[in-house]
Amino acid sequence: MAIPVVTLLISSLLIVIQVILTSLVIKSRRRSQIPLNTDGAPELERAVRAHANFTEVTPIFLVSLLILELVDSYLWWVALLGMIFVVGRVLHARSLIVTEPQFGTYRLRVLGMMLTLSALSLSALSGVIWVIWNLL
Repeated sequence: MAIPVVTLLISSLLIVIQVILTSLVIKSRRRSQIPLNTDGAPELERAVRAHANFTEVTPIFLVSLLILELVDSYLWWVALLGMIFVVGRVLHARSLIVTEPQFGTYRLRVLGMMLTLSALSLSALSGVIWVIWNLL
């Protein structure tokens, strides 16, 4: 069995994003002096939602990506799914934290979620196709 290097790389990139989002929540909490919840502070709410949304979808994607790599799916496909997911997560978070408050548009958030959901859906579909192709 090969070492899952693609998943390792993608998970490392996602950990960096997680650390950044966590740091932004901490910074926003300190600035607003709100230790728990958000008390309606818009900047804090945006930071918390970006962090929470990232945390909600990333684990299941990484599990799926790891399994695809471990069953010897095409590495280029695993890497492509991973990069689509990473880009989607970055666009979503950036939109929530930066673009929407400054420019009032949420197009990047929509694009980020479309990329995220595409990577998740394609990952799930790839697993089903792999099973049908290899075991049935």
